Amino acid sequence: MSEQSLTIKRKRIMIYFIEATRNLIQTEGVDGLSIRKIATEAGYNSATIYHYFSDLEHLTLFGSVCYLRDYIIKLSVTLNKDMTSIERFRTMYHCFNEFAFRNPAIFHNLFFGKHSHKLGEVLNTYYNELFPEELSGISESMRRVLLTGTMLERDRITMRDMVIDGFVNPEKADMTLELLIAVHQNYIYDAYLQGEQLDYDAHLSRFDNVMQYILDAAK
Repeated sequence: MSEQSLTIKRKRIMIYFIEATRNLIQTEGVDGLSIRKIATEAGYNSATIYHYFSDLEHLTLFGSVCYLRDYIIKLSVTLNKDMTSIERFRTMYHCFNEFAFRNPAIFHNLFFGKHSHKLGEVLNTYYNELFPEELSGISESMRRVLLTGTMLERDRITMRDMVIDGFVNPEKADMTLELLIAVHQNYIYDAYLQGEQLDYDAHLSRFDNVMQYILDAAK
């Protein structure tokens, strides 16, 4: 989806569908979404959606982006310039999981779902073309974090700093990232499976401990 294709009419109709999806996520959850329900909520027929989005999962990705803003705001007040690169890495994951483990279906779809490889493109279209007002009050450095696509793209930046600072062996950096992302995906999905039975604080603590174990082995 190129910027050139986003005419005023196209933007307007995409926003109708995205806002309808948001509303239904809040009332019925991700699992309660359907093309028919979203079309009805937006006031269009179901076939129209496919002129703007690939499928339900693609539209759900757009409808879920707004959940990232609270994470970025929390992260912006938690990070500080005196942190080492490894402290920054741990803080980014901890803040992320405070939101991901409370909304696991949304975050799993965003970062590990069918169209998660398109997340960078979706984020740029969402914030730069459709909802630029949602970036108000967010610093330039946090905007860069917010607009980063996949987990791997986000983590590589800080991992590079940890290698330079001597916290991670350069020969172990790629494998460390691969392990962390795989474990992280499993923890988010497990939070989704447990639903209301999830012990949120224990789940958060277990992941922090596993991540530290992996980082210790990466030295």
